[in-house]
Amino acid sequence: MKTKQGRPHKGTRELMVTRPAAPLGAAVRASAEREGYDSISEYVAAVLAQHEKLPQYAPRPHQKEVLDIPA
Repeated sequence: MKTKQGRPHKGTRELMVTRPAAPLGAAVRASAEREGYDSISEYVAAVLAQHEKLPQYAPRPHQKEVLDIPA
């Protein structure tokens, strides 16, 4: 029997909630997507890690795998 292997544990996390103004939220969403993050939460964590000079805690954007499938 094969077991599914999930993504590795990310370590202890802390919940932080914010409700930015709509234009700021839209800008953050666009930046997260443009930078290749799977979630806004990961993008915000990366920005905060850089701001706080703790880059070792910054999540990395995920590289989208492109398959070369002939037509």
